Amino acid sequence: MTSPIQLARTYARSYEASSRKGKGTILDSLTEATGWTRDHARHQLRSQSHQIRAGVSLDAVVDRRRLKPKKFSPHAQRALELVWKSSGRPCGKYLEAGMADCLDSLERHGHLREGRHGYSSSVRKELLDISAATIDRYLRDAKAGDHDDSWLTGTGAGMRASLPRQRMRSLLEPEPGYFLVELLTIATPTGEDCVTVTFTDVEIGWVHTKTFAPGTQDVDMLAQMVRAVPFIVTGVLLPPSVPDSAITTWAEENLIEIHCTSGLRQGRRLPDRAFSGLALPLGTPDATYAAITKANELWAALADRLNYFMPVKNPVGWRPTPSGVRRREYDQPRTPVSRLLASGILCPEQTRELCEKSQRLDIARLTARVEDLKSTLH
Repeated sequence: MTSPIQLARTYARSYEASSRKGKGTILDSLTEATGWTRDHARHQLRSQSHQIRAGVSLDAVVDRRRLKPKKFSPHAQRALELVWKSSGRPCGKYLEAGMADCLDSLERHGHLREGRHGYSSSVRKELLDISAATIDRYLRDAKAGDHDDSWLTGTGAGMRASLPRQRMRSLLEPEPGYFLVELLTIATPTGEDCVTVTFTDVEIGWVHTKTFAPGTQDVDMLAQMVRAVPFIVTGVLLPPSVPDSAITTWAEENLIEIHCTSGLRQGRRLPDRAFSGLALPLGTPDATYAAITKANELWAALADRLNYFMPVKNPVGWRPTPSGVRRREYDQPRTPVSRLLASGILCPEQTRELCEKSQRLDIARLTARVEDLKSTLH
């Protein structure tokens, strides 16, 4: 099979000697055969002409890229695949930002050891230096052969990727504590509904999720969610249909501001897809409560993986491009727990507890737990 470079070498002499119309015909033929743009085809034809005059052989041109040494060692590539699978198969952009935390956890719990399977301090340095694009390139084959069901990459991941922060500036304090609330109703055979509630902090991306049994009142669900958050909740953004007099009274007693999504300027609707793949085996009341217990174990494992290991980035402004188009600017990606610790809102005891939990968490075990629970609920 003739390669694109070989075709360019074939056409190079005739292209150089042709008229303007003839050159256009050759460009048409070459772009149709190779898929190149006309500019790239023109560049390759001129390059081949120079190489022919310089006496450079075609083999040297074709094999140059294949013979180029890879920047990262085979040991680093194998370790990269382990880190990727252990952290829940994130894209290169977020794996690059969370690489140090993932490596620390894997080393701390013995999944990566010095001298085992080629892992060493030099391999760690390679992994910390690798770029997002290189990560995706090296993992291309692993992703192609991986058939993992990734519908639950992370609870709340879809929400915190699309928070309408630019439309909530007037509501936000520049610190954690304001939460966006999503409710998902799951029908049961008894005619009652289970409700899954997700709290997502708008400033730092902290996520907490819980599924509640049928018959639980909205105000009780909100109260339990607020108590489970490891820092002070100052406000919540609720769907329009949720607030009632009991919730309003509860919020006033607890000094929590309440706003509704309908109070914001119009924009794209918040996604409900975070739980679209969940199939609770709901039948008898006992089966319902057992399924809810397993679902809450799943949410807890996913939230720990997101909050302690998966970075988020926040929009900080706009910048004009040379063409005059405005582009969003973001800050450096950081994990929600690191943003929380840096905010200064925690007391020393809360800081100590979060740091101790961060040290205890094993990202590989979390991911294995997530996979095991998914297999029972999907």
